[in-house]
Amino acid sequence: MPKTGLSSGEMKEKALQITEEKIRRYGFEKFRLTDIAKELKVSHAALYNHFPDKAALLDAISERWLTRIDTALAHIAAKPGSPRQLILEWFLAYHECKKEKVLKDPELFKSFNMAAELHKPFIIQHLQNLHAQLNALVQKALDAGEIANQSPETASRLLLEATVSFHHPRMVLDHKDEDRQPLLKNLVAVLLDGLK
Repeated sequence: MPKTGLSSGEMKEKALQITEEKIRRYGFEKFRLTDIAKELKVSHAALYNHFPDKAALLDAISERWLTRIDTALAHIAAKPGSPRQLILEWFLAYHECKKEKVLKDPELFKSFNMAAELHKPFIIQHLQNLHAQLNALVQKALDAGEIANQSPETASRLLLEATVSFHHPRMVLDHKDEDRQPLLKNLVAVLLDGLK
């Protein structure tokens, strides 16, 4: 165990927490790894063992947030009930996760948005997770006769593409001050009716 008394995993988690606080206070462009190491009471080299540069630390924060979204949406996808209602609940939750981050953590959202534009591996993994969850929900809808016979992948892609303005980082930011839930509900209903 290092001099801090923290295990490697605990030090990494503490570094993420400190970084989030500094970004909220000063913006993501103004924090430095040396400041994080100083607050952790470790050498720069010790911190570099976990995060080789500032970008890696920012990526770890965004990845952790996306993992939380994936987990929340996976919970919805696994619930019993009407697949149609679960698909709607899934999209509403996804939209709210993004909107909440824009409103409550705008600086952290900027960092995430940059990672999304660069198609970083953890972003690609997140998108694959979303597709898998939605495919499973669409398959349930097919099995229940709520959607006409077609591939779950095709229907999922249609649903995601048609609702992109409710979950794409840039578009969520553009509409952050609007209550778009009623529009999203109507859109998903129209799409699901069209898939019958």
